[in-house]
Amino acid sequence: MPTPNALHAFIVDDDPNWLKKLADDLRAMPEYSSVRTFSSYSDAALPLLEEQPDVLFLDVEMPGKSGLEFLDSIRPKVNFTFKVVFFSAFSHYMLDAIRHSAFDYLLKPYKQSELQDVSTRLISDVHNTNGMQQLIVQGMPRKMAIQTVSELLLVTIDQVLMFSYLSSQRSWQLTLTDASTHLLKKGMTADTLLMLAPLLARINNTCIINLNYLEAIENNTQRCRLCPPFNQIEIVASRRYFSKLKDRFEML
Repeated sequence: MPTPNALHAFIVDDDPNWLKKLADDLRAMPEYSSVRTFSSYSDAALPLLEEQPDVLFLDVEMPGKSGLEFLDSIRPKVNFTFKVVFFSAFSHYMLDAIRHSAFDYLLKPYKQSELQDVSTRLISDVHNTNGMQQLIVQGMPRKMAIQTVSELLLVTIDQVLMFSYLSSQRSWQLTLTDASTHLLKKGMTADTLLMLAPLLARINNTCIINLNYLEAIENNTQRCRLCPPFNQIEIVASRRYFSKLKDRFEML
């Protein structure tokens, strides 16, 4: 039985076997209320505008027009939001998919657990777009696509040490575990950054850290001690956020 807010999905693929397999798998999942299939982008264009599906599963390589080209052509014509999952046997389209704001990239042949993971995140995110995309690819760790002032940066949560707000720039800056820093585009908020991963936590008004690298917080001073080799970085938690942090952990 479909879950509340179950998704209306479109699949476009010129391979009838993969079209049927993905449709059958989606229809068996409670995250989807309905699934429509199309063997060409020309067949899908008008129904997409009329039915306004929540998610599109698009094959990348198609006769006449690629999935990326179709997405470019259809977006100016729609007045509703939808998520896109590219569905391909070729991993080299992954970066282009991120640049086209794809929600995810499903690599053929996929595992059922991979499709379930995509679907679980879709059902929770489809009505709450946060502007930051996460990408899961078979055999690879989850990556986050973060827009800096100069590039689209692809990183895993383990590469992220902290975010610092620079008042002089009026922007957040990302510090990676290799000590490199990357200024983010203006307009990025702390709430948006915190939604990237559960391990990110706000320490004070100007600092968000990866809890994987937090070793201790002193009770009296609220000084944060990071794990080596980052233990020379001086960070002090505010009382407000120190209290919130304690609530997140089981206190002995």
